[in-house]
Amino acid sequence: MKRYFAVGTAALLVIGIIGCPVTPPNTEKDQFEVVRAAFADYFGSDPAGTISAADVFEAINDTDEANQPYVVSVRAADAYDIGHVPGAVNIPWRTIAQAGATTDLPTDRKIVVYCYTGHTGAVATAYLAAQGFDAVNMKFGMTAWTRDADVRVASAFDDATDSHDYAVETTDNPGTADHAFPVLDVTTSTDDTEIIRAAADAYLSAGTAPTISAADLFELLNDGDDSNDPVIVSVRAPDHYALGHIPGAINIPWKTIADENNLKKLPADASIVVYCYTGHTGGLATTALNVMGYHATNLKFGIMSWTQNAEVRVIAPFSDETDSHDYPVE
Repeated sequence: MKRYFAVGTAALLVIGIIGCPVTPPNTEKDQFEVVRAAFADYFGSDPAGTISAADVFEAINDTDEANQPYVVSVRAADAYDIGHVPGAVNIPWRTIAQAGATTDLPTDRKIVVYCYTGHTGAVATAYLAAQGFDAVNMKFGMTAWTRDADVRVASAFDDATDSHDYAVETTDNPGTADHAFPVLDVTTSTDDTEIIRAAADAYLSAGTAPTISAADLFELLNDGDDSNDPVIVSVRAPDHYALGHIPGAINIPWKTIADENNLKKLPADASIVVYCYTGHTGGLATTALNVMGYHATNLKFGIMSWTQNAEVRVIAPFSDETDSHDYPVE
């Protein structure tokens, strides 16, 4: 029979109660606050959020070395091999927060991130921005850069097949700011950069789906089971929220998503669905929430997938005719 002897709390932390090493928690810093402050700084800088493919093309080809962007494809390696923006390096989005993944990224140049349709590009962009990089997401991803279906890999938004005519409401749902923040404990490090990296890697390596379709969200809200209803957050501007929003949605504009009083409206243990206009700024806000320890998913293609009402959409949906190009790939 094995016998265990009292060895004191300090020793137990080192060897573990059954002889296995136990990593002591980091009690020197509030890791949630480190991450929240980093995203608050980013959103507070009034970022553009996206850059058009046309503007990226012009910056690459205008012969002015001073504004040459550093382009990062966050698509899968096999998709990158099929074709990518000339000069782009490849860091698949789920690996962007792994140790050493961003070591070679410049701190003195604008970093343009792109993916397939803009959604996972937003994930990577939000993380890089929280780490202090001057990062921006290419709007509509590779579907805006090329019309070659093989290079695109994923299909672009199609109004005929990807949008719905689900109900919206104009009722204001202010939410209640009485929820506690998540408890974040992802590393023993007290370095802010490492805390942010570890928190992002914990989210990305978990394999959580970055988006949910409008059809799946509609089913959740209308299946007769209230227990699986997510908290819905519109991150659109207040005047656009007032024009019409998904029933039950509260409004937290995306640049204020990391404000403490707004976060108190969100339960740390609930599923949250975030939506914007096209999926891009929703992706930025969703990523910030997940890295902070919430459980959030971005509505794919934003409000343009939920309703076909042009007034509620506010901005026009993606159009192959006007939003895509035939720029070269390599």
